Amino acid sequence: MTNILLSALLVVGFTAKAQTHRFIYDVEYRKDSTQNVMTKENYHLDIEPKIVKYYPRDFFVGDSLVTRNLSITNGSKFNTSHIITHKQDSTGYEYYDVLENVILKLSSDDSQSWKLSDEKKKVKDLNLQKATTNWGGRKWTAWFTSDIPFQEGPYKFHGLPGLIVELSDDKKDYKFELVKTQKILNPTNMYIDYMVENSVSVSHEKYKDSKLKYYDSPINYLRNATQQTRSNDEFYLNDGTKVGQSNSREVNERLKENIRKYNNPIELDKAIKYPL
Repeated sequence: MTNILLSALLVVGFTAKAQTHRFIYDVEYRKDSTQNVMTKENYHLDIEPKIVKYYPRDFFVGDSLVTRNLSITNGSKFNTSHIITHKQDSTGYEYYDVLENVILKLSSDDSQSWKLSDEKKKVKDLNLQKATTNWGGRKWTAWFTSDIPFQEGPYKFHGLPGLIVELSDDKKDYKFELVKTQKILNPTNMYIDYMVENSVSVSHEKYKDSKLKYYDSPINYLRNATQQTRSNDEFYLNDGTKVGQSNSREVNERLKENIRKYNNPIELDKAIKYPL
């Protein structure tokens, strides 16, 4: 584990509840379970006095650029796809998923049944203990530390007697590693606030239906999102692809293929089955 910034004084500081404690994780994951290509991103776990937030670091980067009046470089690709929130000591979670111009809010009750092991190790200044669980269609191994007294972790993982520092599944599709800690005063993020305030609550069935409807014709969905009402109107995808009447069918099939291909979620038992 590299670049983790902890000291005895910092650990003592975690007992102060009137501020936000930010934990930054390196997350390596396999988008396509049939390939050995791994994607690596940073995620923030913000433990605020009343709420816990988990989101891609790109939310923070984009917000920082805007608040400092700095322009976002053309061609920049940001992962602002989802946010997860929940109250401390609660198993209730809110999952916010951006489906182009609509923000879907999916509520769920999630908890893991952990089996503690006597196996321990020390990494940097942290004393870690091993725990395992079966959850979301995967077998997980976690290393947590009671040196940091929060029963939280990345994504929806929580409930251990200390912060989860390392986490991985038996398929080696996902690996989370804590790399940095910060204490933040009065954190704000306009993008996160906007998503939470403008989300639409949906049931699990409605959420699945929305994802399948998007998959059925991504091009039509994107055309509506960009307010291009005529089939011959041209618009651009996030990757810079220009879409017009001549290539819309080809691009549509490519988008559908990518949706089927990159369908390896953390909660494998909730993966949507997209038709060919």
